Amino acid sequence: MTQDYSYGEEPTPMAGEPSVAFGVSEKKKLRVFSWEEIDRCMPLEESERLITEKIYRAFHPDA
Repeated sequence: MTQDYSYGEEPTPMAGEPSVAFGVSEKKKLRVFSWEEIDRCMPLEESERLITEKIYRAFHPDA
């Protein structure tokens, strides 16, 4: 004969994946830039150079 010793404790919760709501995502329109806007932009190399100079001056104030 088997006895069931229950102390009224709830079982330990197990970790699991969060629930995901599936639905239709909205398609966002991408903005198209004109050549005039692109011509006015700063090149990536120049932007990196300016940032590097600013960081250098912050750590070398006497330079």
